[in-house]
Amino acid sequence: MNEKKDTLIDDTSIVVDTSVLMEVLDETPMGKDFFQKVLSITQIQKFYISPLVDTELKYILCRQKGYENAIKITSEFLKDFTIYSENKLRDEAAHLKCNFAISLADCYSLATAKLLDIPIYMKKEDEIEKVFSDLSTLVKINFIDDLK
Repeated sequence: MNEKKDTLIDDTSIVVDTSVLMEVLDETPMGKDFFQKVLSITQIQKFYISPLVDTELKYILCRQKGYENAIKITSEFLKDFTIYSENKLRDEAAHLKCNFAISLADCYSLATAKLLDIPIYMKKEDEIEKVFSDLSTLVKINFIDDLK
């Protein structure tokens, strides 16, 4: 896992939220679609996550498979992902949290996409859908539910 500071990003980069990565790890139909239609295409060369995504994956997997297995699985799974530096991320995540009634973890992922000016892939959730209209003026959000 790499930690990256601010850089200019082109259209070959995306941010991926925890819910999407869990779908991939659980090998659900949506996860398989995302893997085939997004992760496997050669145009996208850089995959970013927020630091909280790494933490969320570890605690979710810890509950399912135990701590040691969670650390091992997460480290291997995220080896090709770049964890975006928290340098400016905290302030942007706080700003999003202030304006939108969504989880702090989602704010971190959305802030990563906003700061890098690249799209984010998320799973549809009620709290995001409620504010989608306003939020989508700040961040390009793609739902894996719509990949069919």
